[in-house]
Amino acid sequence: MEKKKESSNQSLSPKKNKRKDTGLNSFVHYSGMGFQMVAVILLFYWAGSKLDERSGNEKPVYTAILTVLGVFAGLYIAIKPFIFRKDD
Repeated sequence: MEKKKESSNQSLSPKKNKRKDTGLNSFVHYSGMGFQMVAVILLFYWAGSKLDERSGNEKPVYTAILTVLGVFAGLYIAIKPFIFRKDD
């Protein structure tokens, strides 16, 4: 009976040996960051184009401004994990 309790307690405890990321985990992590960047840029582009349609501008001023802001927002989202990383 004691052995069952010990084995169940061991499975609930945090792992002491942390595995380092394998190559596949790193690939998935970084490609996900790339997709996030693209999604943010496209969202800002879409919002800018809708604003230009509503305002009736001849030149796509809002599209250009919001797309550039989207690029900076996407870069910030991608770089943020490296800036605020906690070294264990």
